[in-house]
Amino acid sequence: MGQKRAYDEDELHWYALDVARQKEYVAGYLLNKMGAMTFIPTETKFRKKTHHSKGKIEVAYAAFGGLVFAGFPAAPNWLRIRAIGLINGVLSIPDSQGRVYPRRIDTSSREWINYRARQTDGQLTIERHRMPVRIDGHTVEIERSVPLISVQGKGVIRSPAMLKNKASADRPMVIRAAGERARMLSAMLAKDSPQDDAIAA
Repeated sequence: MGQKRAYDEDELHWYALDVARQKEYVAGYLLNKMGAMTFIPTETKFRKKTHHSKGKIEVAYAAFGGLVFAGFPAAPNWLRIRAIGLINGVLSIPDSQGRVYPRRIDTSSREWINYRARQTDGQLTIERHRMPVRIDGHTVEIERSVPLISVQGKGVIRSPAMLKNKASADRPMVIRAAGERARMLSAMLAKDSPQDDAIAA
């Protein structure tokens, strides 16, 4: 295994979080409000406006369902983070001794740098729009909040994700990544013993 990574004091504490599928941008929005930075790999595609329409709109969706990378300015308080109902836990893989615990992303690794460089990054924004509504035969304008996905380099794109909450208090704190997610994270996670900040509650 590689040598223990030494982190600078001002370096963000990046982790891979398991979140409710199709709620990646909502979870990222809530993490941003808590003061964390997020990186949500995003892809875009065109789809029909309706079943009967020939016109198409561009929609954004998370490239890796149920995965959000979050960078915290200090050691994360996992109990507070799990209080966000959409976050199931932190993704990890066993170390050389078979232990599973929250492991930081090694942000100096070639795999992490290359992965971020290849991916566009999406972020949820809430915009206020004035919309005309008919009330008792009269047209009035009311303000409504419109959730939009802002994709790096592409401006604002509507998201097809449903914005409803999901309770997940019964999920474990640390979730063992498997399959494709385990293969991707194995090269990015720091190869060291548990960090003091990783198990802070």
